[in-house]
Amino acid sequence: MSDDYGVDKINNPEDLPEEVVTNDELSENFNLEEISYSEEVAQEVQDRAAEAAKEAEKAEAEADELRKEYLEARRRKIKKVAVKRTVAEEILDWLKTICIGIIAGVFLVLFVIQRDDVYGRSMMPTLNSGDIVFTQKIATYFKSYDRGDIVVLDGKGMEGYDKDEYLIKRVIALPGETIRIADGNVYIKPKDSDAFYLLEENYLVPGTQTTVRSLGIQLGYDEVTLGEDEYYCMGDNRPESNDSRTLGIFPAKRIKGVAVIRLYPFNAIKLL
Repeated sequence: MSDDYGVDKINNPEDLPEEVVTNDELSENFNLEEISYSEEVAQEVQDRAAEAAKEAEKAEAEADELRKEYLEARRRKIKKVAVKRTVAEEILDWLKTICIGIIAGVFLVLFVIQRDDVYGRSMMPTLNSGDIVFTQKIATYFKSYDRGDIVVLDGKGMEGYDKDEYLIKRVIALPGETIRIADGNVYIKPKDSDAFYLLEENYLVPGTQTTVRSLGIQLGYDEVTLGEDEYYCMGDNRPESNDSRTLGIFPAKRIKGVAVIRLYPFNAIKLL
């Protein structure tokens, strides 16, 4: 039969199922002992736990300090190596720059541009003794010269020139042209032409007369037809210049550069 909550009431223990265990059987199988509570033991456990926590905290702090010291030592080492490497790299960079500068300078001097000092009065009034000019050499590789160019010439070994210094003169006549000097003037007959024309030379001092000395006339330098790669050159100071009127024509191989700028004196810098 069931009670008010639907639970069956068992009046006779014999009616229990075989698998049901009674309280008496539980008592026989388990020996339940009363566990006593001790405040001293609890306090000791608590103290030991607190001490262990402090030891752990101390150990962690020491480990953290060691870690910081290690990282700082490593940072200093890396910084020291980096500084040494930086100094070495800086020195190498400077050496590279210096070497490149030297090589570039040598290359420029040998193949591109050079400095030339002017001595004497043969190019007055365009250039004076003591002037410094920069000369480009690129034109010499292509044998590309124009009338009016101021050129540096190697006159060594030419009849009538016994110096080692280069000459500086102006190109007056070009290959294939005929030049005639007469009546104090310069006349040019272009290649494949039958007529001469008066050469205008506004770089000369007004009233300048261009003449040829008797030796030059004897050598035929008062009228010359230029061959291939031959140039007739004269100084702007015609009365004093030693040039093609006495030395003869200049082959292209004797031209060492074309003056492009007067760099000194500084108050007279100009393109030529």
